[in-house]
Amino acid sequence: MKPSYSYDDISLVPRNLSTFRSRQEIILKFEISSGNLRKELRMPILPAPMDTICGTEMCRAFHQNGMLGMIHRFQPINDRIRTYETLKDDRMDAFIAVGLDEEDIATRFYSLGARWFIVDVANGFNIHVEPIIKHLKSLGDVFIICGNVASREGFTYLSNLGVDAIRVGIGTGSMCTTSIMTGVGQGIVSALLECVEIKKELSSPALIIADGGVQHVGDIAKALALGADLVMTGRMFAGTKEAEGNILKYEGKLYKAYRGSASFAVQKISGKKPYYIEGDETIVEYKGSVQNIFDQIEAGLRSAFSYMAAKNLVEFRRNSGFS
Repeated sequence: MKPSYSYDDISLVPRNLSTFRSRQEIILKFEISSGNLRKELRMPILPAPMDTICGTEMCRAFHQNGMLGMIHRFQPINDRIRTYETLKDDRMDAFIAVGLDEEDIATRFYSLGARWFIVDVANGFNIHVEPIIKHLKSLGDVFIICGNVASREGFTYLSNLGVDAIRVGIGTGSMCTTSIMTGVGQGIVSALLECVEIKKELSSPALIIADGGVQHVGDIAKALALGADLVMTGRMFAGTKEAEGNILKYEGKLYKAYRGSASFAVQKISGKKPYYIEGDETIVEYKGSVQNIFDQIEAGLRSAFSYMAAKNLVEFRRNSGFS
């Protein structure tokens, strides 16, 4: 049995002489593509498709910062469509989250112009994801994210289905209690290392999205150094002005709700009887504008790349050592 490692168990160690005078020389841009679709992201960051994170204002903020937001699926379909149409009216775009039995909904979004999709399920290593993935691919040029997986076997399965990007991480999110409730999962570092290794063996074009376990900007740097192409986080964006939900006042301090997608509240909102509870619910201190978070991420990544004598993501992976 191998040890299971998280971000707290590793550190980046500079082993190459840096030549950078300024962090502004660093290039954080990352392109995602599928067929004729192309989108250059200013940073390789994605928000988690959670109901207390991703609404219209968060999608707008991501667009204004040169990235793509997410329209979560834990709301009535008309609300999802209304959000998407509002964004499109302002010439903005976002990923559309769909569930396993939402082929008709996916088709409807495609007819409205949507091309970026995320098949949002807890276990992507499941035969029932195949129909929705095949349906999305049949629509035309679309970019498909699917997951989550935590092993080389799971990555291989989704890669063979032609998924463009795979969410890696089970039981690692701060609001995810899957490992506690089921005993399933492994540390995010261990999961990433497995999937990076099999991606190389298969020469798979599928991107790796490190999903879960991010508490600090340094964790994003560690994920990218390990081989992740993109990093998805909910915790860092929770509690911001643009996050979904009302501001709460408790004992003189301001807070916002934050909960996992498999929590009791989310299932009730979705109109489902809560047969399973694998998500936690809490409140986080109000953080103000999400722009502050974007700025912190950018500053931290620029510094990390500089320490590793890396101008871009390719050099960062190559130059990064760990202890």
